[in-house]
Amino acid sequence: MNIAILVTDRCQASSIHLTLDLLIAANYIAKDNFGSDISVFNIELVGIKKKAQAYNQTFIDGIKPINLTTRPDILIIPSVFEAIIDEENALNCMRHHTTVVATIKAWHNKGTLLASACTGSFLLANSGLMGGRELTCHWASSALATKLFPAESFQTNKLLIDHGDIISAGGSSAIAQLILYIMSREYSRELALITAKIMLIEVNFEGQSRFAIFRPTHDHNDPLVLALQEQLESKVNSPFDLTLFAKQQALSEKQVVRRFKKITGETPLSYLQKVRIENVKMALESGAKSLNKTIWDVGYEDTTSFRRLFKKNTGLTMQEYRSRFSTLYA
Repeated sequence: MNIAILVTDRCQASSIHLTLDLLIAANYIAKDNFGSDISVFNIELVGIKKKAQAYNQTFIDGIKPINLTTRPDILIIPSVFEAIIDEENALNCMRHHTTVVATIKAWHNKGTLLASACTGSFLLANSGLMGGRELTCHWASSALATKLFPAESFQTNKLLIDHGDIISAGGSSAIAQLILYIMSREYSRELALITAKIMLIEVNFEGQSRFAIFRPTHDHNDPLVLALQEQLESKVNSPFDLTLFAKQQALSEKQVVRRFKKITGETPLSYLQKVRIENVKMALESGAKSLNKTIWDVGYEDTTSFRRLFKKNTGLTMQEYRSRFSTLYA
């Protein structure tokens, strides 16, 4: 099985190295455990240049020009730039990858399986191959992805999304889950599990929402939205009266909601819920208050309702979140 790994300037070097380590380990395991006489995976690094500089300033060489590469069975597209990047730099990076995108489309049309991780999914979105089908990427890139590709559907609460011909994975170390998933799907589950054990990786194909941090933007010039954001964030444990706020602004509730959502991507209610969840997460990470007291402190009286909301947003119960992320229980 021929696998090509796309390497670009500003890529995440650790993603490239981890992908190589997992595939090479799998080749050794296939020989030792399954009696394979040849390498299961034939691996090539491909890109525009023979040597690329990752965003951590290290260099990766041994890259074969993508236009001289025979079409692989699978193309892995790791991060092509940092997950936290501004719009101008993201667009500038993508402008340098027009020939890469053309090759990706041509290979896909002839049957190559495409598998992206983190900001590699931006290239898939830019290729036009998705047609509105769901993609995932690093949760920190979610807002930018939605802004740059409004016609595409980015679901960053999901760790892996498989459409058969295209697979996308979340950010950073999610590349490991992507490679193990491909091993399981394209070769054997046993090989993937043994490789994971040898490399001390816990297999998790569920989601990345537990790692997400709600960071609303205040970088805009709408005084009404800023005022509402301030009220929702500073009085998180107090009831919010949208009717009163709208009346004070001499606007209808619908006008306020429409204007707020255009800027933040959230309704006032969903915004307040996310602010409250973020406050509870911080309390669970650093405090020892009872779970119910933590809920009451953010203005919720119905603890059962909030617990359901918390799990829906993070994928974990409050106790599971505390056990996993608390500095007191580490």
